[in-house]
Amino acid sequence: MRTLIVVAVLALMCSWGVAQIGPRHVIELRSQGGGTAGMAQGRVQLAGKGLALIRFQGLSVLAVDADGEAYSKEAVAGWPAADVLLVLPGGAGRYDGLAPLQGLRSGAPVIVAVSEEGGVAAGGAAQLYPLQVWNSLDLRKQNTRLRVTAMAGAPGSRGVAGFMLELGNSRASYRVYVSCREDEAAALAQRLPGADLALLPARGVPRLVALHRGAAVQGEPAALTTAGYAFSAVKR
Repeated sequence: MRTLIVVAVLALMCSWGVAQIGPRHVIELRSQGGGTAGMAQGRVQLAGKGLALIRFQGLSVLAVDADGEAYSKEAVAGWPAADVLLVLPGGAGRYDGLAPLQGLRSGAPVIVAVSEEGGVAAGGAAQLYPLQVWNSLDLRKQNTRLRVTAMAGAPGSRGVAGFMLELGNSRASYRVYVSCREDEAAALAQRLPGADLALLPARGVPRLVALHRGAAVQGEPAALTTAGYAFSAVKR
């Protein structure tokens, strides 16, 4: 009887863990181009004020900073095309809801964070995928896979602090942490030992921090440019 009780408790714990940490959404995208087998190069680049474009193996993710000046109906019409839109939650009271997404030219999936109160702003015609802390979304486009996980912040903080993007395939991947908060760069390597690169908000343009899988951060964060930052997938 004791053994049965232990097994039942473990089963409940496992099911609860899967519900909290496992994929909440799974998306399959159609590809208009050729295969991507063998490619392992990617790039992160500035795509406009408050915009960062992350590309890898034919898959593109547009990360939008919660900046009221960049995030408007007029601005949305000029955003570059992307397979996935990642909307970062506002951390300084500048966020003005998701209504501008009605102006999107395509039906690309839109990943948003659930607020601390548990709600999501209305997004018009946009196809929203809300994530709370530790929820994740799996997406595949031909040979390329993307997992987006909503991440918690430093101890004592509440709500989604950022998103971990893992891009790659069954052999190798690259992990980019996209934050919506002014994190201490030196502490990120210890808090996110599995990440390869961090993209952090800043006045003007985002900053890049190479994390090197938990190693101490060397030097000051670099500003993201239109030329971008090239990266290669890492064998896991």
